Amino acid sequence: MAAGRLREASGEVTALREELTRTAGTEDPDALEARAMEAYLAYLRGDHREATVLALSVARVLCGAGDPQAPAAVARAAAAWQRLEDDRAAEIHGRELLHMWGRLRTGGRLTPADERLARRVRAHVEALSSCV
Repeated sequence: MAAGRLREASGEVTALREELTRTAGTEDPDALEARAMEAYLAYLRGDHREATVLALSVARVLCGAGDPQAPAAVARAAAAWQRLEDDRAAEIHGRELLHMWGRLRTGGRLTPADERLARRVRAHVEALSSCV
């Protein structure tokens, strides 16, 4: 990745994640870490839709498991989500982000920064919804 070979790095991380998922399962911490790296590399490549989908899948698992890293994972998914150009995808994925933040809020696990980000996402999703 440091040498600027993002596609090659992405392919290697995808192969690693697929192998870890096959052998250890989707929710294995190493498989999740590989998926998070896939999301990051997709973001760096400018594939924000793939980055969003991958980051949301990591956040979904961590939220469901009550993992302390779940709020950070949702924030990373939101970073990719903010770059989506397809309004319909932004609305759908934005609603998923809001759902996860709602679950985290109920558990008392959101920081003030998380709350501010969630409000910005909500405002954007509401604006997208009103355009339909």
